[in-house]
Amino acid sequence: MEKESISYALKNEKVWKNLAVIAANVRGLVENERELEFAFKAQDENNPGGYVNQKNQQLTVFFRKIYKLECKLSFYAKDNGDQELLNDVSIPESKFDDISEKKALIKCSTILKRGNEYLTKTADYGITAVELENLTKELSDLEKMQPTIGLITNDRKSANRSIKELIAEARLLLDKQDDAFEGMIDDGAFIDGWFAVRKIKGRHKPNGKTDKGTDEKN
Repeated sequence: MEKESISYALKNEKVWKNLAVIAANVRGLVENERELEFAFKAQDENNPGGYVNQKNQQLTVFFRKIYKLECKLSFYAKDNGDQELLNDVSIPESKFDDISEKKALIKCSTILKRGNEYLTKTADYGITAVELENLTKELSDLEKMQPTIGLITNDRKSANRSIKELIAEARLLLDKQDDAFEGMIDDGAFIDGWFAVRKIKGRHKPNGKTDKGTDEKN
């Protein structure tokens, strides 16, 4: 709405350009609209939504891979009566969703560590060096992503506050512009056009329009 109102005012600049107080308010609207556009752009660029969704998908896939590794290690541990190994690696797959991300990644690290320690003993159980190397790299990449979310979220909160302030300012400037045009400009066609753009119900009666129930006389 602000953009359309500014566009209409600037197209009809000749009507008000010699009135300094109106010109100053229009400049304020133009500047506000520019800042608001910049704030929205900054928010979109810093919006963590897509980033978080991407990371959550990566975590889900990664946890599934770690769980399969855990199953193979648990199988080996039960097969060989290794209770210590079983205690270290055992975790229900659903547990990854219940504990914090930090704790889940620590558990993943423990499982990978034990997998490497038992690599020479678990070939028959389907554990390979390539599997462990790939999972270790994935874990490292996920751990590097972790702190970035908080930084982006803080930026987004800051942008949201700025946008709220700018929107409030825009409403005030437009309200003042309504009063200025209607009170200081005698060009009826211009005023009608302004309020047609503004779409404020009950604020303005178009010039030449009679009240409901009255007769229009020639």
